[in-house]
Amino acid sequence: MESSLPADSYEGCANDVRRLLGAGQFVAARARCEAFAKLHPTDSRVWSLAANTAVRLKSPVDAAEFLRRAVECAPQDAALLVWYGQCLLRLGRRQHALDVALRAEGLSLDSPHLHDALGSLLTHLEEPARALRFFQHALANAPTNVDFRYNLAMAQRMTGDLEAAEKNLDEVIAARPDDGEAYNARSDLRRQTPERNHVRQLETAFHRIRGRRSSLAVSFALAKELEDIGEYSRSFAYVHAACQSFRASLQYDVADDIAVLEKLRTKHTRKVLQTLRADSDNSECIFIVGLPRSGTTLVERILGSHSEVYAAGELDAFPRTVVEAVARLGNAPVGKLELVERALEIDFENLGPAYLRATRPRTGHSAKFIDKLPLNYLYAGLIHAALPRARFIAVHRHPMDGCYAMYKTLFAGAYPFTYDFDDLGRYYLAWERLMRHWATVIGEAWLPVRYEELVSDQEGVSRRMLAHCGLHWEDQCLEFHRLPSAVTSASAAQVRSPLHSRSVGSWRRYSDQLQPLARFFEENGISIQ
Repeated sequence: MESSLPADSYEGCANDVRRLLGAGQFVAARARCEAFAKLHPTDSRVWSLAANTAVRLKSPVDAAEFLRRAVECAPQDAALLVWYGQCLLRLGRRQHALDVALRAEGLSLDSPHLHDALGSLLTHLEEPARALRFFQHALANAPTNVDFRYNLAMAQRMTGDLEAAEKNLDEVIAARPDDGEAYNARSDLRRQTPERNHVRQLETAFHRIRGRRSSLAVSFALAKELEDIGEYSRSFAYVHAACQSFRASLQYDVADDIAVLEKLRTKHTRKVLQTLRADSDNSECIFIVGLPRSGTTLVERILGSHSEVYAAGELDAFPRTVVEAVARLGNAPVGKLELVERALEIDFENLGPAYLRATRPRTGHSAKFIDKLPLNYLYAGLIHAALPRARFIAVHRHPMDGCYAMYKTLFAGAYPFTYDFDDLGRYYLAWERLMRHWATVIGEAWLPVRYEELVSDQEGVSRRMLAHCGLHWEDQCLEFHRLPSAVTSASAAQVRSPLHSRSVGSWRRYSDQLQPLARFFEENGISIQ
């Protein structure tokens, strides 16, 4: 790392800062760093020390700025670049973080831990194929490190090397037999069979760690494997108990989310959005929206198999661009409900270009690109106003199949409405109303697609989707499962196989247990027949 200071001069400052941090005097520590940095602005160690102090002060924006200065002083320091990228990622500056990660990729990395850190950064930036070699290098140089092996397995899962991922997860579990996440990830890699499954091992692990947090993931793994081998009652018992336990731990009221969906319908009307419509002729964007586990990844893979389409994954670029634009309207942060109204005050001529810039350089090298963030259904009206020529594909699935598919999935910090039947039913009802609203508001740019119809008529529906997006037919779109690109969603393993209809009507295996949800839908006018 470059330095313009004698070691004792820097060490004197560093010792002062460590002493102040140890005493909890964070503000004084920061002031000491900043004073020293003014005297020695080209020493990367000083800026790194300031960044560490900002982290302790919970000031990530300042930490990022200090790291930027550090990297300017030591542009060949891979460790600094990785830290800077991690900081940018936490701030939601994903494109900038990726730029930084790619700079680090070309440098010499001096330890297995740094290789693993860069691999993890790339994976979180939806670049698992790039991450693979860094995880492999880390593990080759530290073969007993279980975390390195787990991270490699997750990247292999995303890139489609499912057999290698399973072997690595077997070793992770052997070394760390209480690792619930490893059990759950492994169970999802393939369809289990009566002859080849992990049910006995999972049950042993569940009873050993019962009551601990990690038992939750084991319960979901057990439910999945028992369903695969046809033991439906036992499968439901595990997932139901796990969902009840997890829901009880959440501080969540589904009414808050429903209020947002309803406010979108009343505030983001056709009349209002027409007055805000930008003068944009950009036709790159295809937005695939829908609830999780509804088939959005399948649709993405079909369209992404086309030679003129790039599947960019689940980008957070549009929501982040909206939030940043609203923040510029005033200093006070706004809640979800207020955001619905304040978003109508932003500059829509700039919103579309700002979103496109936030997706670069990942996008921009193909005629079309797909943004598959499911929750863009909350922003569909704003997207249509900012990018009138964008196309939407809204994926719908049978309410019972869709809701139970969500219920039996353990999401990582998202979709809190999926762990309770009452929450699920109420949210689904409000979501369906919002989808009908968008279909009316957005008109011909909005194409509803039913998962069941896609499964029964793959070519017909695929042709319709391509035509809707202004694309000519290509036979390779029927071979979506051969697409080599990575998948980072919960469907990473499933979309590596040809289309099948096994999931259609699968809720009927649990018709007795799901009666409360079925009754709720029927009473509220949603047919489940």
